[in-house]
Amino acid sequence: MKKLLPGLILILFSLTACEPEPKDHQNIYALIERILPGKSSQFIVETLPSEGIEEAFTLSSKKKKIVIQGTGDLALAKGFNYYLTEYCNIRVSWYKDDPVDAPEILPEVNTPVTRQCRFEKRFFLNYCTFGYTMLWWQWDDWEHFIDWMALNGINMPLAITGQEAIWMEVWKSFGMTDEEIRAYFTGPAHLPWHRMGNLDGWLGPLPQEYIDHQFELQKKILKRERSFGMTPVLPAFAGHVPKAIKEQFPEATITSLGSYGVGDQYQAYFLDPMDTLFVQIQQKFLKAQTAHFGTDHLYGADPFNEMDPPETTPEYLATVSKTIYDGMSSIDTQATWVQMGWTFYYMKLWKEDPARLEAMIKAVPEDKMIILDYFAEKEEVWRNTEAWHDAPYIWCYLGNFGGNTEMAAPLYEVANRLSNTENDSDKGKLVGVGSTLEGFNVNRFMFEWLFEYAWDSSVTDIEKWVAQFARTKSESEDTLAEQAYQKLFKLVYNDQVSGVATGSLTQTRPRLSGIKGYQRPSKYDYHELTEVLTMMLGAEEQTLLDPDYQKDLVVVTKQVLDNLIIPVREKINEAYLAKDTAALHRQTSIFLGILDDLDRLLATQPEFLLGKWLDDARSFGSDSASEAYYEKNARVLVTTWGNEGNKIIDYASRDLSGLISSYYKERWEMFFEILEQSIETGTPLDLEAIDKEMAAFEWRWTDRQDQFSAVPQGDVLTIVQEIHEKYLSLYLFND
Repeated sequence: MKKLLPGLILILFSLTACEPEPKDHQNIYALIERILPGKSSQFIVETLPSEGIEEAFTLSSKKKKIVIQGTGDLALAKGFNYYLTEYCNIRVSWYKDDPVDAPEILPEVNTPVTRQCRFEKRFFLNYCTFGYTMLWWQWDDWEHFIDWMALNGINMPLAITGQEAIWMEVWKSFGMTDEEIRAYFTGPAHLPWHRMGNLDGWLGPLPQEYIDHQFELQKKILKRERSFGMTPVLPAFAGHVPKAIKEQFPEATITSLGSYGVGDQYQAYFLDPMDTLFVQIQQKFLKAQTAHFGTDHLYGADPFNEMDPPETTPEYLATVSKTIYDGMSSIDTQATWVQMGWTFYYMKLWKEDPARLEAMIKAVPEDKMIILDYFAEKEEVWRNTEAWHDAPYIWCYLGNFGGNTEMAAPLYEVANRLSNTENDSDKGKLVGVGSTLEGFNVNRFMFEWLFEYAWDSSVTDIEKWVAQFARTKSESEDTLAEQAYQKLFKLVYNDQVSGVATGSLTQTRPRLSGIKGYQRPSKYDYHELTEVLTMMLGAEEQTLLDPDYQKDLVVVTKQVLDNLIIPVREKINEAYLAKDTAALHRQTSIFLGILDDLDRLLATQPEFLLGKWLDDARSFGSDSASEAYYEKNARVLVTTWGNEGNKIIDYASRDLSGLISSYYKERWEMFFEILEQSIETGTPLDLEAIDKEMAAFEWRWTDRQDQFSAVPQGDVLTIVQEIHEKYLSLYLFND
């Protein structure tokens, strides 16, 4: 945590007279040019002396040019983003396909502005994000995303791409063949969970072409991240080994950790840290990784993520911890271990005996383990662990599970918690803020707000912040649009925490009542949300035509329809119980019609297209067989997740055009046919048989290769207005 230094503003202002040096800061000029093509020459970028300060930027104008001064490239990038947001009403998306509409004449900064960062570290990403969002990204996606991270001042990104090439090298040195190693890896879609030690081999073997592609991609990712001054967190060995290594080392102590429910043949295996082989593997991996990827001395390792350790005594866990770190430091004397705090929140065994966690932390030298307080909007674990037993930690907002597309972001709750933590005298070694989201999709603003907070605590004035947010959507002051956003944030983005699999009723296994699966529809009033949509549609014409505003129109309309099917399903249940076939048919027609309109609405946005997800997957293939393989991986991840009938079904459910029409809707149609047959024959519903039939359909769907559009279709405003008018009477569904 940093304190503002006296006299900083005077120092910053005195530098505005300096002449620019065009040969310097080419990295930032290139960033500006990528975001605002043709306009980088309108900026002057200068270094701000960092003596006595850590990170700061200042903005001013000189001779009609914008002057950005910063202590380093990340401060300069953050200053540029501040200018875009506050003066140009622009929020740059993390998706490369979202346009940036800059004003023709860039506004001047009439009064110099200064900001200094209060947090040393700003962490971003989650192992799961590399599956649920980044799975099929190419370099152009990554390049734009790294720009987004720089604009938001993120300096500690998780960087786990391409590690399978390193492991190939390591495992071969221990006597394994290429075929054995690739069979140990999962398919591309499940690599995040393989890397965390949750399962092996599922949808494998991993193609060599994918390993090679990701290896080269990681080099580009790391080079660009480091060019901005970021310190990527690279992986380290935490004990996860191939079962086949037992053939080379029959005396090795190896234990099964389970298979994440996918099947016994996909179990992951853990090498006991007391085994002499453990440190050998750690050292070989880090040597090879450093040779190919370099290092920033930050290493992620999580030995028991959602898995029970072979032993739970504090003494054993301390040994595990010490061995992992000693292996790191034997190769890199500057090594710092970065550990997810998720498992310490999620697994009861850590709460049953606090000495277990304390033993793991204190077995590592002081300040050499950084903990990510993973899900702090739900539970701030630092408050229950004596501030992580005095280890440095980062307060993290999670915010999304599985890439679910439900609207949920507890902005008011996070603002309160973060502010209270920062000002708590017992907070211990709070060294940063971060986010551990599992997927992108909606609610990008919440993550941008989080990193704004690191530089400006005044953003906790939510109404003021939302007013500025509304201006970035309309690119001007639009009173009705601002009122709509203020109402939307108070209704939806208040204190409702995004739990595991916050999804829509659309996406759940069909039921007459209750939920079968991970979906937990949000509890806010859909009538009030409809009023927000009505207000949004009343905005000025310039606002309505703005692509970013239209994206929000789609998201809100989607949510209205998602919520609307809840009372419609209640009517279906009533009709079934009354054995009223006509009423049942009428209500199921309304239900299925809503799904059709959802599909049509979502087709207007690239991030809501199943076709794009599948096409991006197929682009990794070199022939029809490999294209089908990658498509299978893509389909499984967002539907069955595991094999037929497994318990993780629809964990990564999401509203995607094409997925609704070909998967969710077809399941509901099957269910509605069963209901009608039940009424006609007088046969009671057999839910177990229905679930088996659904499971068979779901697994067949993952092998289908029906095609869907990979480019947006339809006019957003026309479709939203049609849906609004069509369902207006149903929004107040009382019949």
